[in-house]
Amino acid sequence: MKQFAVLCLTGLALMGCSDNDNTPAPPPATQDTSNPLVGAWQQGEQILVLEENGDLYLPADNQRQGLTWNAEENTFTFRYLDNSLLAVETITSQGKQQQDTLSLTPTADIDGEADTPLFHGDYQRANGAVGHLNGSVTLPEDSSLPEKAVLTVTLQSAEDTVIRRLIPLSEPATRYPFRLYYPDAAISSDNTYQVTSQILADGGLFFQSEPTALRLREGQFADITLPLNAVMTDSETLRGALVQQYGSTSLILCNSDRRLQLAGPQREDLIDAYQRARAYPLQPRVATVSGLLRKVPGEQEGSTQNGIIVESFTLENGQENCQLPGTTLLNTRWQLVYLGDEPVTANPDHPAPHLRLTDQQEARGNGGCNRFNGNFTHQNDQLTLGPLTATEMACPALETEQHYMDALASSHRYRLDGELLTLFDEDDQPVAGFQAIHL
Repeated sequence: MKQFAVLCLTGLALMGCSDNDNTPAPPPATQDTSNPLVGAWQQGEQILVLEENGDLYLPADNQRQGLTWNAEENTFTFRYLDNSLLAVETITSQGKQQQDTLSLTPTADIDGEADTPLFHGDYQRANGAVGHLNGSVTLPEDSSLPEKAVLTVTLQSAEDTVIRRLIPLSEPATRYPFRLYYPDAAISSDNTYQVTSQILADGGLFFQSEPTALRLREGQFADITLPLNAVMTDSETLRGALVQQYGSTSLILCNSDRRLQLAGPQREDLIDAYQRARAYPLQPRVATVSGLLRKVPGEQEGSTQNGIIVESFTLENGQENCQLPGTTLLNTRWQLVYLGDEPVTANPDHPAPHLRLTDQQEARGNGGCNRFNGNFTHQNDQLTLGPLTATEMACPALETEQHYMDALASSHRYRLDGELLTLFDEDDQPVAGFQAIHL
């Protein structure tokens, strides 16, 4: 998932890099040129690939993607994308190239291993240590490039990703060239490989290619062209309920079970407006949202789910004619997600706090450490629990557990909002919020 986050969060930061603006690709850096700095340089496991047009590649670095390099006299400037920080970093080094050795000394302290920090030390020319894949992607006819678009190209084996590169696209065109460098040792004639590509913008997936098999011949991949297909291109105005569930806010279309994840430039404004308008943490609010339907990154790396690129929205005061998919109060496992106005995060080392009410008027569950059980009564929207009896195990999160037990004891009424349950005390203040968990 994190890699997808990088794709979606760094599009703007990548703009202005010279990686690709539809200009013809230079010759591979591993070919002889008139510039003695161009080529592949290796120090231990680190490899720098310097292209003639100023593009920088770090084919052996899983944490960073090279962007650009520049050398003026003896001063080198390197720009790269740090995946862990989700930021573009710049390092300046003093450098000197003598025949097949490139010596670099950073002008300031840099992060990295103490013995081999990045862009520091003596690098040896190693053009044979890398291979490359040349290719291009083509857009469908009569399609247009979205603003702040980023092309991703991924080379992978049956077991793992070999290399992935992000390329900002700033100029409208129907064809965009790309090049991937990879460590020669990462490729084996015994394995099978394929390449995929996508165009993303504002958190949404606009175009993608089918996975295309590659053939390795004499240690080199043949050039490839990847046709891109549009993904969910309709623009619509939809009415639904904004719901906070499973750790995110989504739009569930009225009178259906169709759920759309929110994305795009207006996403945060919509979520902020929803949070200000709700009377209690898990209250749904009906909204009319206009935008483009797109595939957006899913919970698992490489997966996608339906989403809407929010362009505009309005919130309604009520919930008239907007039914949500729901469940019943009884015989449902309710997982605690709010205590009062504060969200609750489950401890992975302990059971998630939950509650289950049976049709025999029995209440049982877990506070995050100790199990509890007892009785409850309810009529119409009235709900009281207790007395509840709990085990007496010692755990680090007993304070939260005690607050949870106090909230259950103060329950006076409840409200079901689809698959969300909120308990209120006698002063009509929310004391606990739950989401239904389907086992």
